[in-house]
Amino acid sequence: MKGNNDGRKRNPYTVFPFFVFFLFWITTRAQSTDTLFITLNDAIQRALSHNNQLIASHYASEKADWDKVQALTRLLPVVSFNTRYTWIDDETFALRDFSRYFEDSDGFPQPDSGFFPSFKIPQTVFQNSFYTFFDVNLNLFNWQIINGISLAGAIQEMTHKQQESVRNMTLFNVIRAYLNILYSKEVLSLQEEYLKLSNMNYEKALRMHKAGRYSKIEALRWKVDYQQQKSIVENSRSNLRSANVLLKRLLDIKMLQHVKTEEQIPQRLLEEAERVRQLPIEAILKFIELDDDQLTKVNAALSAAEKNTEVSRYDYRSTYGQFMPNLTLSYSYGWRENNTPALDDYSPQMFMVNLNFPLFSSFRDYAALKSKYNAYQKSRELLRDQIQNTRLVLTETINKIINLRTQIELSQANVEYNEHNYRVVEKQKEKGLVSNIDFIDAKLNLQNARLEAVKNNYDFLAAIIEVYYLLGKIDTFVEDDRL
Repeated sequence: MKGNNDGRKRNPYTVFPFFVFFLFWITTRAQSTDTLFITLNDAIQRALSHNNQLIASHYASEKADWDKVQALTRLLPVVSFNTRYTWIDDETFALRDFSRYFEDSDGFPQPDSGFFPSFKIPQTVFQNSFYTFFDVNLNLFNWQIINGISLAGAIQEMTHKQQESVRNMTLFNVIRAYLNILYSKEVLSLQEEYLKLSNMNYEKALRMHKAGRYSKIEALRWKVDYQQQKSIVENSRSNLRSANVLLKRLLDIKMLQHVKTEEQIPQRLLEEAERVRQLPIEAILKFIELDDDQLTKVNAALSAAEKNTEVSRYDYRSTYGQFMPNLTLSYSYGWRENNTPALDDYSPQMFMVNLNFPLFSSFRDYAALKSKYNAYQKSRELLRDQIQNTRLVLTETINKIINLRTQIELSQANVEYNEHNYRVVEKQKEKGLVSNIDFIDAKLNLQNARLEAVKNNYDFLAAIIEVYYLLGKIDTFVEDDRL
């Protein structure tokens, strides 16, 4: 038995799957643990080259370009080469071929002078026949084709504007998502700092309670404060994870990939925020002093909507073609049909001009015209509504910027006041002059004041970015001028 066990060989096929799984695990773990450091400009550059919606809009634009070319080619002649082979059965061939009845005839009797001279009818029907010819077709007048060129041009312009709109929207979303990560990290850092402080106070309260210097109510008060702060920290961590997921989604980064961003707000954003903060209110209000045409021109989404209205107008105009004549030209050049693929010396030609004028279609075309007309009017009303909605959002955001400027000044003063108040209350607590509730309230007031200041700063930046996006100036925050 021992000899049999020693001589047993291990099957390599049982080891191979474990080896493959081990390599896969090592590779996956290595990929998931690598950290990708990305700046705001890196995020913008990656989004412009990897964002799925932006790539899709590029292909849509390319499609519209080729659709315009296709519409133009419908004005050109169409040339086709045709060859045909036909076989017919014996009975049909016998009925159609008259030449066989005159092959051996000496002539036909004539009443007065004998016989007609003999003649031979050429064979025109073959059991196996070949026919080759060229066709040329040209539209001389067709309203559908003429209007279709204008329609394709309008669609081309619309898709280009849509591509620009998607690009600006992508930049806006990436910058906002990046700022949201920085905001979540800063809030989490403050919350974790407060959590450590709450833990220290809670542990101190437990010691004081065991020593008989704190009542159970006071100890439980610190416990509630500590548990509440733990909940706030977990919520902040969840917000940070969600912000990271959103940025990865916009940049087409795998979810297992760890991403690290900058710790501070990019300098370009801070400089632009400071410039806007120094502007007088009258200068800020000039951002919304745009008429509908100016706002439509600077906003890519509105420009695309305007082009969509133009597309609807050309689509409506295309229905007029149902009431207009069509004029076409056809030319055919071929070789006589015979029983061999070889081309003979006889080449029949045909030239034809065809005029088609519709007279009555049971009001079907009129109904289509009215349907397209109402669709066109609908697109016009939707454009007006979109312009007014954009103006409303722009006005609200401008007012938000004006309000946040004073809110930032107030929050800075509030932080300064609560920091001083917290230091005073802390010293008084050490001397036993204030209660734990007063100390916790002072700590919470300072915590809320700092969080409010952080929130106001980021809200101010977000409002500026949104205004620049609505006014078509989002490239202000992009470092690469070629974009």
